[in-house]
Amino acid sequence: MSHAIKTKALQTLFGLMAVLLLAAVACGGAADPTTAPAATSVPAVASTSPPAATATSAPDPTATSAPAPTATSAPAATSTPEPAAAQLYVLSNSSPHVSVIDTKTNKVIKTADIPDFTSWTWIDNNNYFDGTNLWVGMKHPDTTDVQVVKLNLDTLKVAASLPLGKDKNTLYIGKLGKDGVVHVGKMGSGQVVAIDVKTFKVLDTWDVPVNGDVVCDAEVVVGSDGVERFYYPTRKGGTLVSINAKTGETDKILEAPEGGQPFMLTAAPDGMIWVQERGSNTSAIHDPVTLKLIKRFPVGKVPIDVAFSPDGKYAYIGHAGDPFILVVDAQTYEEVARITVGTNPRVLAPNPDGKSLYTIVHKEGSIAVIDTSSWEVTERIDLGTNPKGIYLRAGS
Repeated sequence: MSHAIKTKALQTLFGLMAVLLLAAVACGGAADPTTAPAATSVPAVASTSPPAATATSAPDPTATSAPAPTATSAPAATSTPEPAAAQLYVLSNSSPHVSVIDTKTNKVIKTADIPDFTSWTWIDNNNYFDGTNLWVGMKHPDTTDVQVVKLNLDTLKVAASLPLGKDKNTLYIGKLGKDGVVHVGKMGSGQVVAIDVKTFKVLDTWDVPVNGDVVCDAEVVVGSDGVERFYYPTRKGGTLVSINAKTGETDKILEAPEGGQPFMLTAAPDGMIWVQERGSNTSAIHDPVTLKLIKRFPVGKVPIDVAFSPDGKYAYIGHAGDPFILVVDAQTYEEVARITVGTNPRVLAPNPDGKSLYTIVHKEGSIAVIDTSSWEVTERIDLGTNPKGIYLRAGS
């Protein structure tokens, strides 16, 4: 083979190799710069073959490229606010007129005096609370003028007042009825007053039967027959009375045993009416519809207030003539414990968490805190005042 032919063949071979190399680069993509050998320049070769087209891979219509991960900062940790503890409000006839106790720490956290204050009437844990204002009574000791006031428990100021005339004894303020009415017993007047909670105005004033004595306490219950009744004992009148809460008409009158003196009452969570009889030192449970006696059993001297554990399992009975609180099984009516606390523990307030019970110790001017798991007094909160009543406001 001649030298010219050999040269021509080599040129053709180099041209084909260049074309193949270009095609490989186009099909395989860019080479890794760290591994590809250095390119060798090839002399241009004339060729009759058409230039190779640069190959581009067709995109896969079904393929979706994964999105680049986006860095997101973790949300800042937020602490859940601790629920507010229940607060105990102590109302006193001496300064300060209102003391607020945090039930978590059992410390007084706020006090206030009421301008133009006269004196408090009866106050217990059954007084109506509208979510902001506690309805309480005030009485002028000289003129015997009485009024219902709305005490704002946030500001400890009187938000409104409603005069109810005169009464030589006291007022008993009940709970809210189903028609938006609160009933108030005027003890010495032998009257029951119906107040509209929306307008804070008197709807009716009824003269009710007291058998020669007084209206003691105030309670309202809707019976199993759907009728709402207002209940009150008459102390020396010796009777328990129910009236129609809407019309004021007398429903039933039940005579207590002679000398019993039914004095105060409270409705249990199951609707039964617990009456404290101070003359016979007994507690009597009555059916709310018929007033039929369910059970009567002995308690301490001069029983006054009765309150119930949040689950309705226990009844707590306070006394004005004995230094103890009686704990009773609310279903069997059997005595569970006697808790000695001090002088006249007659007004009671169970904590909604069920773990503690509060009571006024009147002569000592303090509040006793009772652990309901051990039935022991665990703490005493000195007030330095003349406590009249207490109300426990549930926490958030």
